[in-house]
This record gives sequence, structure tokens and C-alpha cells, in this order.
Amino acid sequence: MDGFAVTRLVIGAGFLLVAAAADVRTRRVPDPLWIGLGSIGLVVLAVELIQDQIEADAWALLGSAGLLFSAIFYGDPLFEEDGFHARPLRLLLFLVAAVLFAYPAVQHSASGASLSQGLLELYSMPAMILVYQLFYRARILHGGADAKALITLGLLVPTYPDMAPFPLMTLDPRVETFWRVTFPFSLVVWVDAAVLFLAVPLGLLLLNAARGNLAFPQALLGYRARLDSFPPHAWLMEKISARGDHVLVLFPRRDGNPTQDLDQLRAAGIDRAWVTPQIPFMVPLGGGFLLAFFVGNVLLGFLRLVT
Repeated sequence: MDGFAVTRLVIGAGFLLVAAAADVRTRRVPDPLWIGLGSIGLVVLAVELIQDQIEADAWALLGSAGLLFSAIFYGDPLFEEDGFHARPLRLLLFLVAAVLFAYPAVQHSASGASLSQGLLELYSMPAMILVYQLFYRARILHGGADAKALITLGLLVPTYPDMAPFPLMTLDPRVETFWRVTFPFSLVVWVDAAVLFLAVPLGLLLLNAARGNLAFPQALLGYRARLDSFPPHAWLMEKISARGDHVLVLFPRRDGNPTQDLDQLRAAGIDRAWVTPQIPFMVPLGGGFLLAFFVGNVLLGFLRLVT
């Protein structure tokens, strides 16, 4: 079992525990937490490069990831609600990061040598920063904290950790080399977290069954709450339409103030309504992080069992 793997496991679990506690309390995770985790991840990798005397080209990828990390977490963003803003310093950081990203591949191509497996895996570190940003922009990741968490976990654990005899679910040797490059470890964390997240509908179903509120499909998506004590971390699934109809909204908008809808429901004589809870994703993400280390890719393992 590699010491760096254990160090990354302890650091990541500690930070995700703090993040989960903040998410449960306020449904927000402060940026300094992610800045701290990402910075520590870069330092741990730098120490590993020095101690293990990993090839010098790896420093270019570390630098590229560090610059992208800085460009995303510090200063005003390039894209805001009113569109694109050209910010020269941030654009310069992205340009230098791109040059550093390309350097190892260009260097090896010029010398006729192929990139080592270690370098290929490290390429995921800067690449996934951009991928997770794109996921957030495309609403594949619904919260800024989700994207920031995955970005910093990618910096903390840029390659698959050596935790033998873990993970329990190992890759097929015929595809392992390819898989470790194309499906970085942080993606395994996300997949495992998504699998754990699937337990939420089951939990809601059991809760509603115990309360005698088995109406489908809303029993899988939420629960009934009193309107005079509306829960602080929930979205309203019922409303009065513009035509005065009482309607059910299975997937309510995740923004806005429900005050007007609540007033209209009360005026219609309704005192209880279906709500869908705001699930603190840092909780399953923390579980996914531990699963990735000790079990492996749960979804892939399940598919291997049934095929």
C-alpha cells in the first residue's frame, strides 16, 4: 500500500467530511475549502514527483493544472450572466496552461518517443478541470460546489492510487491501461456517488409508505410538508397555475422564491403540499470517494456481474 495513496485518502476524506457537514447545514460549501484541498493536492503531487524522481515532463502537466486551477478559483469569471468578458490576465493563464499541456506530447513526438503510461494518466489532471467546467456549464453537474469538488479531487488524486489489496473490484487486465487513461479516478468517485444517490428515491418511498402517502410518482421524488412550516431546504412541487388550476410539478425549478406559490396554495385552502428535498450532494460524494478507494467502480463492477 503506497504512502501517498493513504495520505490522499486521509486528506480527501477529511475535507469531504467538512464539506458534507457544511452542505447539510446550509446547502453551501465555501470556496476556501476547495481552494485548500486543490492546493494541497498540487503540493502532494509535487512532493511525489521529487521523491519518486518522475520524469521532468510531468512538471509541465502539474504547472498546467495549477494555472487552470488558479484561473478558475481566483478573480472574476470569463463567462457571467450577461455574457463573455475578455479578462487579459485570465486569458494569459489559460494560454500558458495550454502551452504546458501540449509540451510533453510535442517533446516526445519530436524525439520519436512515446508517452509513458504515467504521463498519459497525469494528462487527465488538467484535462478534467476543463471537462468538469463544461459539465457545469451544460448543467450535467447542477451545482458549482459539485464541479469544484470534482476538480479538486482530480488534483488530489490525479492517477489511480496504489491501495493493494484494495479496491476489491479490479479492472480487466486487457483494458486496464486504456481505462486508467480515459476514465480518471475522479470520474470513478462521481459514478460511485451517483450510485449512492440512487438510494434517495428508495428512502423517500419508505418514508412515504410509513406516513401513508403512497402517491406515484411523487412518492419517489419528495414528501408532503405543512405549508405553515415550510422546510428550509426543499422545492415546492405543487402550485396554482395562471388559470387557477391546482397542478403538480414533478421537477420544479431550482431557483426563485416560493412565497407567492405558498400564498396561492394557502388561499386555495391547501395546508399540505408535496416538496422535493434539496439533497446535500457532498454526502454521497464523500461516500463515493471512499467507495472508489476501497471497492472500485461500483457501476462497472455491477455490469460485469450481470453480463
